[in-house]
Amino acid sequence: MGKISVSVLGGTREVGKSAILLEAGGTRVLLDYGMKLIPKEHPQFPPIPEKVDAVLLSHAHLDHSGSLPRLVRKGFDIPIYGIDITREYIDLLLYDAIKVAKLKEHNIGYGSKEVRRVLNNFRPVEFNVPFKIGDLEITAFNAGHIPGSAMFYIRYDGRSLLYTGDFNTLSSRLMPPAQIENIPEVDILITESTYAMREHPPREKQESLLKEIIIDTLKSGGTAVVAGFAIGRLLEVAMALRAKGFRGKIFLDGMARRSTEITEFFSNRVRDSDDLKLTTMSITSVRNWQMRKKIAKKPNVILTTSGMLEGGPVHYYMKERREDENSTITLTGYQVDGTEGRRLLEEGRVEIEGEETWIMMKVNQLNFSAHASRSGILRMINELKPESIMVVHGEHSNLFAEELEDKMGTSSFSPEIGEEIIF
Repeated sequence: MGKISVSVLGGTREVGKSAILLEAGGTRVLLDYGMKLIPKEHPQFPPIPEKVDAVLLSHAHLDHSGSLPRLVRKGFDIPIYGIDITREYIDLLLYDAIKVAKLKEHNIGYGSKEVRRVLNNFRPVEFNVPFKIGDLEITAFNAGHIPGSAMFYIRYDGRSLLYTGDFNTLSSRLMPPAQIENIPEVDILITESTYAMREHPPREKQESLLKEIIIDTLKSGGTAVVAGFAIGRLLEVAMALRAKGFRGKIFLDGMARRSTEITEFFSNRVRDSDDLKLTTMSITSVRNWQMRKKIAKKPNVILTTSGMLEGGPVHYYMKERREDENSTITLTGYQVDGTEGRRLLEEGRVEIEGEETWIMMKVNQLNFSAHASRSGILRMINELKPESIMVVHGEHSNLFAEELEDKMGTSSFSPEIGEEIIF
Protein backbone atom coordinates (compact mmCIF):
# COMPACT_ATOMS: atom_id res chain seq x y z
CA MET A 1 0.00 0.00 0.00
CA GLY A 2 1.47 3.35 -1.07
CA LYS A 3 2.17 6.10 1.42
CA ILE A 4 0.31 9.40 1.71
CA SER A 5 2.28 12.41 2.92
CA VAL A 6 0.55 15.47 4.38
CA SER A 7 2.53 18.65 5.09
CA VAL A 8 0.83 21.49 6.92
CA LEU A 9 1.88 24.85 5.47
CA GLY A 10 -0.67 26.91 7.40
CA GLY A 11 -4.03 26.90 9.13
CA THR A 12 -3.31 24.59 12.04
CA ARG A 13 -3.67 25.72 15.66
CA GLU A 14 -4.99 28.95 14.12
CA VAL A 15 -7.79 30.23 11.91
CA GLY A 16 -6.32 31.66 8.73
CA LYS A 17 -4.00 30.87 5.80
CA SER A 18 -5.26 27.31 5.38
CA ALA A 19 -2.79 25.39 3.22
CA ILE A 20 -2.07 21.66 3.26
CA LEU A 21 0.22 19.89 0.79
CA LEU A 22 -0.76 16.30 0.05
CA GLU A 23 1.59 13.96 -1.83
CA ALA A 24 0.79 10.43 -2.98
CA GLY A 25 2.35 8.36 -5.76
CA GLY A 26 4.25 11.31 -7.18
CA THR A 27 1.17 13.58 -7.33
CA ARG A 28 1.28 16.75 -5.21
CA VAL A 29 -1.86 18.79 -4.57
CA LEU A 30 -2.60 21.74 -2.31
CA LEU A 31 -5.72 21.58 -0.18
CA ASP A 32 -6.57 25.31 -0.15
CA TYR A 33 -4.04 28.13 -0.16
CA GLY A 34 -5.25 31.07 1.88
CA MET A 35 -3.95 34.08 3.74
CA LYS A 36 -4.41 35.26 7.31
CA LEU A 37 -5.84 38.73 7.78
CA ILE A 38 -4.58 40.33 10.98
CA PRO A 39 -6.18 43.57 12.25
CA LYS A 40 -3.84 46.57 11.92
CA GLU A 41 -1.01 44.38 10.58
CA HIS A 42 0.21 43.00 7.28
CA PRO A 43 -1.45 39.74 6.19
CA GLN A 44 0.39 36.44 6.67
CA PHE A 45 0.93 33.87 3.93
CA PRO A 46 1.91 30.19 3.84
CA PRO A 47 5.26 29.23 2.30
CA ILE A 48 5.34 28.39 -1.40
CA PRO A 49 6.15 24.71 -2.00
CA GLU A 50 8.76 23.60 -4.51
CA LYS A 51 6.38 21.61 -6.68
CA VAL A 52 2.58 21.43 -7.00
CA ASP A 53 0.44 19.73 -9.64
CA ALA A 54 -2.96 21.21 -8.71
CA VAL A 55 -5.04 22.96 -6.04
CA LEU A 56 -8.28 21.70 -4.53
CA LEU A 57 -10.13 24.83 -3.39
CA SER A 58 -12.77 24.06 -0.77
CA HIS A 59 -14.45 27.48 -0.97
CA ALA A 60 -13.90 31.14 -1.70
CA HIS A 61 -13.19 32.79 1.65
CA LEU A 62 -9.80 34.52 1.69
CA ASP A 63 -8.42 32.40 4.54
CA HIS A 64 -8.67 29.52 2.05
CA SER A 65 -8.09 31.26 -1.31
CA GLY A 66 -6.22 34.49 -0.66
CA SER A 67 -2.71 33.27 -1.53
CA LEU A 68 -3.55 31.61 -4.86
CA PRO A 69 -2.27 34.57 -6.93
CA ARG A 70 1.09 34.28 -5.14
CA LEU A 71 1.39 30.77 -6.56
CA VAL A 72 0.94 31.88 -10.15
CA ARG A 73 3.34 34.76 -9.62
CA LYS A 74 5.96 32.14 -8.71
CA GLY A 75 5.30 30.34 -11.98
CA PHE A 76 2.81 27.68 -10.88
CA ASP A 77 0.52 27.66 -13.91
CA ILE A 78 -1.58 24.82 -12.49
CA PRO A 79 -5.29 23.89 -12.45
CA ILE A 80 -7.41 25.00 -9.51
CA TYR A 81 -10.40 22.72 -8.93
CA GLY A 82 -13.58 23.84 -7.22
CA ILE A 83 -17.34 24.20 -7.64
CA ASP A 84 -18.39 26.66 -10.39
CA ILE A 85 -19.74 29.44 -8.13
CA THR A 86 -16.45 29.50 -6.21
CA ARG A 87 -14.70 30.98 -9.24
CA GLU A 88 -17.09 33.94 -9.31
CA TYR A 89 -16.74 34.50 -5.58
CA ILE A 90 -12.92 34.52 -5.69
CA ASP A 91 -13.10 36.93 -8.64
CA LEU A 92 -14.92 39.29 -6.27
CA LEU A 93 -12.80 38.65 -3.17
CA LEU A 94 -9.31 38.63 -4.69
CA TYR A 95 -9.77 41.93 -6.51
CA ASP A 96 -11.19 43.41 -3.32
CA ALA A 97 -8.14 42.14 -1.42
CA ILE A 98 -5.91 44.13 -3.80
CA LYS A 99 -8.05 47.23 -3.25
CA VAL A 100 -7.97 46.90 0.55
CA ALA A 101 -4.20 46.23 0.54
CA LYS A 102 -3.60 49.48 -1.37
CA LEU A 103 -5.76 51.45 1.05
CA LYS A 104 -3.93 50.01 4.05
CA GLU A 105 -0.52 50.11 2.35
CA HIS A 106 -0.03 46.36 2.73
CA ASN A 107 2.01 44.25 0.34
CA ILE A 108 0.10 41.10 -0.58
CA GLY A 109 2.53 40.08 -3.29
CA TYR A 110 0.18 40.11 -6.27
CA GLY A 111 -1.99 42.30 -8.48
CA SER A 112 -4.73 42.10 -11.08
CA LYS A 113 -2.56 40.20 -13.56
CA GLU A 114 -2.07 37.30 -11.14
CA VAL A 115 -5.76 37.22 -10.21
CA ARG A 116 -6.70 36.94 -13.89
CA ARG A 117 -4.36 33.96 -14.26
CA VAL A 118 -5.92 32.29 -11.21
CA LEU A 119 -9.37 32.71 -12.76
CA ASN A 120 -8.12 31.35 -16.10
CA ASN A 121 -6.70 28.28 -14.32
CA PHE A 122 -9.94 27.49 -12.51
CA ARG A 123 -11.45 24.13 -13.44
CA PRO A 124 -15.07 23.62 -12.29
CA VAL A 125 -16.00 20.23 -10.85
CA GLU A 126 -19.38 18.89 -9.75
CA PHE A 127 -20.52 17.42 -6.46
CA ASN A 128 -20.57 13.60 -6.34
CA VAL A 129 -18.76 13.25 -9.71
CA PRO A 130 -15.27 11.68 -9.37
CA PHE A 131 -12.31 13.15 -11.27
CA LYS A 132 -8.61 12.34 -11.40
CA ILE A 133 -5.42 14.26 -10.75
CA GLY A 134 -2.44 12.05 -11.50
CA ASP A 135 -2.63 9.04 -9.19
CA LEU A 136 -5.50 10.46 -7.12
CA GLU A 137 -9.23 9.92 -7.55
CA ILE A 138 -11.19 12.81 -6.05
CA THR A 139 -14.85 13.49 -5.33
CA ALA A 140 -16.31 16.75 -4.04
CA PHE A 141 -19.17 16.66 -1.52
CA ASN A 142 -21.28 19.62 -0.44
CA ALA A 143 -19.88 21.07 2.81
CA GLY A 144 -22.91 23.19 3.75
CA HIS A 145 -20.77 26.23 4.66
CA ILE A 146 -21.44 28.72 1.85
CA PRO A 147 -22.64 28.17 -1.73
CA GLY A 148 -20.03 26.08 -3.54
CA SER A 149 -18.22 24.95 -0.39
CA ALA A 150 -16.81 21.45 -0.87
CA MET A 151 -15.30 18.63 1.14
CA PHE A 152 -12.79 16.67 -0.94
CA TYR A 153 -12.73 12.87 -0.71
CA ILE A 154 -9.42 11.50 -2.05
CA ARG A 155 -8.60 7.88 -2.85
CA TYR A 156 -5.11 6.52 -3.51
CA ASP A 157 -3.98 2.89 -3.66
CA GLY A 158 -6.80 1.53 -1.49
CA ARG A 159 -6.62 4.34 1.09
CA SER A 160 -9.07 7.22 1.53
CA LEU A 161 -8.78 10.75 2.95
CA LEU A 162 -11.42 13.42 3.53
CA TYR A 163 -10.53 17.10 3.75
CA THR A 164 -13.54 18.98 5.15
CA GLY A 165 -12.53 22.59 4.57
CA ASP A 166 -15.12 24.66 6.45
CA PHE A 167 -18.37 22.75 6.89
CA ASN A 168 -21.73 22.88 8.62
CA THR A 169 -23.77 19.85 9.68
CA LEU A 170 -26.99 21.84 10.16
CA SER A 171 -29.31 23.24 7.53
CA SER A 172 -29.52 27.04 7.34
CA ARG A 173 -31.85 29.35 5.44
CA LEU A 174 -29.28 29.54 2.65
CA MET A 175 -27.58 26.15 2.67
CA PRO A 176 -28.40 22.46 3.07
CA PRO A 177 -26.26 20.56 5.60
CA ALA A 178 -22.98 18.89 4.67
CA GLN A 179 -23.37 15.61 2.72
CA ILE A 180 -21.92 13.41 5.44
CA GLU A 181 -24.27 10.51 4.70
CA ASN A 182 -23.00 10.28 1.09
CA ILE A 183 -19.34 9.94 1.98
CA PRO A 184 -17.77 6.44 1.62
CA GLU A 185 -15.48 4.89 4.20
CA VAL A 186 -12.80 7.31 5.43
CA ASP A 187 -9.37 6.22 6.66
CA ILE A 188 -7.89 9.67 7.27
CA LEU A 189 -9.97 12.70 8.25
CA ILE A 190 -8.62 16.27 8.09
CA THR A 191 -11.24 18.37 9.86
CA GLU A 192 -11.70 22.01 10.68
CA SER A 193 -12.25 22.80 14.38
CA THR A 194 -13.22 26.49 14.49
CA TYR A 195 -15.99 25.87 17.04
CA ALA A 196 -14.81 22.52 18.39
CA MET A 197 -14.84 23.77 21.97
CA ARG A 198 -18.31 25.34 22.03
CA GLU A 199 -21.88 25.17 20.79
CA HIS A 200 -23.82 27.72 18.79
CA PRO A 201 -27.05 29.08 20.28
CA PRO A 202 -30.21 27.79 18.57
CA ARG A 203 -30.54 29.53 15.18
CA GLU A 204 -34.30 29.97 15.53
CA LYS A 205 -33.74 32.02 18.69
CA GLN A 206 -31.11 34.17 16.99
CA GLU A 207 -33.45 34.86 14.09
CA SER A 208 -36.26 35.86 16.45
CA LEU A 209 -33.92 38.17 18.36
CA LEU A 210 -32.82 39.79 15.11
CA LYS A 211 -36.40 40.49 14.07
CA GLU A 212 -37.18 41.83 17.55
CA ILE A 213 -34.17 44.18 17.44
CA ILE A 214 -35.19 45.52 14.04
CA ILE A 215 -38.87 45.99 14.87
CA ASP A 216 -38.01 47.80 18.13
CA THR A 217 -35.48 50.00 16.35
CA LEU A 218 -37.91 51.06 13.65
CA LYS A 219 -40.70 51.70 16.19
CA SER A 220 -38.40 54.04 18.11
CA GLY A 221 -37.57 55.94 14.91
CA GLY A 222 -34.03 54.60 14.65
CA THR A 223 -31.99 53.08 11.83
CA ALA A 224 -31.21 49.35 12.12
CA VAL A 225 -27.75 48.61 10.72
CA VAL A 226 -26.78 44.93 10.44
CA ALA A 227 -23.12 44.15 9.73
CA GLY A 228 -22.03 40.85 8.18
CA PHE A 229 -19.79 39.06 5.71
CA ALA A 230 -20.41 39.75 2.03
CA ILE A 231 -20.61 36.12 0.95
CA GLY A 232 -23.39 34.10 2.49
CA ARG A 233 -23.92 35.91 5.79
CA LEU A 234 -26.00 38.95 4.84
CA LEU A 235 -28.11 36.94 2.41
CA GLU A 236 -28.72 34.42 5.21
CA VAL A 237 -29.82 37.29 7.46
CA ALA A 238 -32.22 38.62 4.82
CA MET A 239 -33.70 35.14 4.31
CA ALA A 240 -34.11 34.74 8.07
CA LEU A 241 -35.95 38.05 8.39
CA ARG A 242 -38.32 37.08 5.60
CA ALA A 243 -38.90 33.63 7.14
CA LYS A 244 -39.76 35.29 10.46
CA GLY A 245 -42.44 37.38 8.79
CA PHE A 246 -40.65 40.72 8.41
CA ARG A 247 -42.09 42.46 5.36
CA GLY A 248 -40.52 45.88 5.67
CA LYS A 249 -38.02 47.28 3.21
CA ILE A 250 -34.47 45.93 3.44
CA PHE A 251 -31.49 47.74 1.94
CA LEU A 252 -28.32 45.88 0.97
CA ASP A 253 -24.99 47.70 0.70
CA GLY A 254 -21.33 46.94 0.10
CA MET A 255 -19.78 43.94 -1.60
CA ALA A 256 -22.77 41.83 -0.57
CA ARG A 257 -24.69 43.37 -3.50
CA ARG A 258 -22.47 41.69 -6.10
CA SER A 259 -22.21 38.53 -3.99
CA THR A 260 -25.99 38.27 -3.96
CA GLU A 261 -26.15 38.68 -7.75
CA ILE A 262 -23.65 35.83 -8.12
CA THR A 263 -25.62 33.62 -5.76
CA GLU A 264 -28.82 34.35 -7.67
CA PHE A 265 -27.17 33.28 -10.93
CA PHE A 266 -26.03 30.01 -9.31
CA SER A 267 -29.27 29.43 -7.42
CA ASN A 268 -28.83 25.66 -7.82
CA ARG A 269 -26.10 25.92 -5.15
CA VAL A 270 -28.45 26.94 -2.32
CA ARG A 271 -30.98 24.99 -0.26
CA ASP A 272 -34.13 26.54 -1.71
CA SER A 273 -33.89 28.53 -4.95
CA ASP A 274 -37.51 29.72 -4.67
CA ASP A 275 -36.89 31.09 -1.18
CA LEU A 276 -33.74 32.78 -2.48
CA LYS A 277 -35.67 34.40 -5.33
CA LEU A 278 -38.43 35.70 -3.07
CA THR A 279 -35.83 37.12 -0.66
CA THR A 280 -33.77 38.89 -3.33
CA MET A 281 -36.96 40.39 -4.76
CA SER A 282 -37.60 41.98 -1.36
CA ILE A 283 -34.10 43.50 -1.12
CA THR A 284 -33.17 46.95 -2.46
CA SER A 285 -29.52 47.44 -3.42
CA VAL A 286 -27.82 50.70 -2.45
CA ARG A 287 -26.35 51.79 -5.78
CA ASN A 288 -24.72 55.15 -5.10
CA TRP A 289 -23.68 57.68 -2.48
CA GLN A 290 -26.79 59.79 -2.98
CA MET A 291 -28.98 56.82 -2.09
CA ARG A 292 -26.72 55.88 0.83
CA LYS A 293 -27.00 59.37 2.32
CA LYS A 294 -30.76 59.40 1.89
CA ILE A 295 -31.49 56.07 3.61
CA ALA A 296 -29.09 56.77 6.49
CA LYS A 297 -31.24 59.70 7.63
CA LYS A 298 -34.49 57.72 8.01
CA PRO A 299 -35.71 54.68 9.97
CA ASN A 300 -34.51 51.89 7.69
CA VAL A 301 -33.05 48.38 7.79
CA ILE A 302 -29.59 48.29 6.23
CA LEU A 303 -27.55 45.11 5.76
CA THR A 304 -23.95 46.00 4.98
CA THR A 305 -20.29 45.04 5.11
CA SER A 306 -17.88 44.60 6.75
CA GLY A 307 -18.68 41.91 9.27
CA MET A 308 -16.04 42.95 11.79
CA LEU A 309 -16.31 46.70 11.12
CA GLU A 310 -12.83 46.89 9.59
CA GLY A 311 -14.09 48.99 6.66
CA GLY A 312 -16.82 49.22 4.07
CA PRO A 313 -20.09 51.17 4.04
CA VAL A 314 -20.88 50.21 7.64
CA HIS A 315 -18.45 52.96 8.73
CA TYR A 316 -20.55 55.58 6.96
CA TYR A 317 -23.79 54.47 8.57
CA MET A 318 -22.21 54.29 12.01
CA LYS A 319 -20.76 57.77 11.62
CA GLU A 320 -24.13 59.15 10.50
CA ARG A 321 -26.08 57.56 13.35
CA ARG A 322 -23.37 57.57 16.05
CA GLU A 323 -25.25 59.97 18.36
CA ASP A 324 -28.66 58.36 17.92
CA GLU A 325 -29.46 56.10 20.88
CA ASN A 326 -32.57 54.85 19.09
CA SER A 327 -30.51 53.40 16.23
CA THR A 328 -28.83 49.99 16.46
CA ILE A 329 -25.77 48.25 15.07
CA THR A 330 -26.04 44.46 15.08
CA LEU A 331 -22.99 42.25 14.58
CA THR A 332 -23.90 38.84 13.18
CA GLY A 333 -20.85 36.81 14.15
CA TYR A 334 -17.68 36.43 16.16
CA GLN A 335 -15.43 39.50 16.39
CA VAL A 336 -11.73 38.69 16.23
CA ASP A 337 -9.51 40.26 18.86
CA GLY A 338 -8.06 43.53 17.54
CA THR A 339 -10.88 44.26 15.10
CA GLU A 340 -13.00 47.37 15.28
CA GLY A 341 -15.98 45.11 15.96
CA ARG A 342 -14.33 43.78 19.11
CA ARG A 343 -13.41 47.34 20.16
CA LEU A 344 -16.99 48.45 19.73
CA LEU A 345 -18.20 45.62 21.97
CA GLU A 346 -15.57 46.25 24.63
CA GLU A 347 -15.06 50.03 24.50
CA GLY A 348 -18.09 51.50 22.71
CA ARG A 349 -15.95 53.21 20.08
CA VAL A 350 -14.34 52.54 16.71
CA GLU A 351 -11.84 54.19 14.40
CA ILE A 352 -13.48 55.70 11.31
CA GLU A 353 -11.35 57.49 8.72
CA GLY A 354 -8.49 57.73 11.20
CA GLU A 355 -10.60 59.26 13.97
CA GLU A 356 -11.75 57.73 17.24
CA THR A 357 -15.54 57.76 17.14
CA TRP A 358 -17.80 57.07 20.11
CA ILE A 359 -20.92 55.15 19.14
CA MET A 360 -24.14 55.88 21.07
CA MET A 361 -26.20 53.44 18.98
CA LYS A 362 -27.35 50.30 20.79
CA VAL A 363 -24.91 47.48 20.01
CA ASN A 364 -26.04 43.87 19.63
CA GLN A 365 -24.15 40.69 18.82
CA LEU A 366 -25.82 37.60 17.34
CA ASN A 367 -24.46 34.27 16.11
CA PHE A 368 -25.19 33.41 12.47
CA SER A 369 -22.10 31.23 12.06
CA ALA A 370 -21.88 28.88 9.06
CA HIS A 371 -19.40 26.54 10.80
CA ALA A 372 -20.20 23.25 12.50
CA SER A 373 -20.34 23.53 16.28
CA ARG A 374 -18.73 21.06 18.67
CA SER A 375 -21.66 18.62 18.52
CA GLY A 376 -21.69 18.82 14.73
CA ILE A 377 -18.01 17.97 14.42
CA LEU A 378 -18.37 15.08 16.87
CA ARG A 379 -21.42 13.76 15.01
CA MET A 380 -19.48 13.76 11.75
CA ILE A 381 -16.58 11.89 13.37
CA ASN A 382 -18.96 9.32 14.90
CA GLU A 383 -20.64 8.73 11.55
CA LEU A 384 -17.45 8.48 9.47
CA LYS A 385 -15.40 6.53 12.05
CA PRO A 386 -11.99 7.37 10.56
CA GLU A 387 -8.82 5.54 11.61
CA SER A 388 -6.85 8.78 11.98
CA ILE A 389 -7.96 12.38 12.56
CA MET A 390 -5.92 15.47 11.78
CA VAL A 391 -7.43 18.55 13.45
CA VAL A 392 -6.80 21.93 11.79
CA HIS A 393 -8.35 25.39 11.39
CA GLY A 394 -8.97 26.12 15.07
CA GLU A 395 -7.27 28.12 17.80
CA HIS A 396 -7.63 25.13 20.15
CA SER A 397 -7.17 22.35 17.60
CA ASN A 398 -4.44 20.68 19.68
CA LEU A 399 -6.71 20.51 22.75
CA PHE A 400 -9.56 19.07 20.69
CA ALA A 401 -7.24 16.47 19.16
CA GLU A 402 -6.06 15.41 22.63
CA GLU A 403 -9.68 15.11 23.75
CA LEU A 404 -10.56 12.92 20.74
CA GLU A 405 -7.58 10.69 21.49
CA ASP A 406 -8.52 10.31 25.16
CA LYS A 407 -12.30 9.94 24.90
CA MET A 408 -12.79 8.22 21.53
CA GLY A 409 -9.61 6.17 21.29
CA THR A 410 -9.02 7.40 17.75
CA SER A 411 -5.52 8.32 16.59
CA SER A 412 -5.88 12.12 16.65
CA PHE A 413 -3.39 14.95 16.40
CA SER A 414 -3.02 18.60 15.49
CA PRO A 415 0.32 19.07 13.71
CA GLU A 416 2.39 22.20 14.00
CA ILE A 417 2.94 24.37 10.95
CA GLY A 418 5.70 22.89 8.83
CA GLU A 419 5.19 19.37 10.17
CA GLU A 420 4.94 16.45 7.72
CA ILE A 421 2.75 13.44 8.53
CA ILE A 422 3.23 10.10 6.76
CA PHE A 423 0.28 7.71 6.51
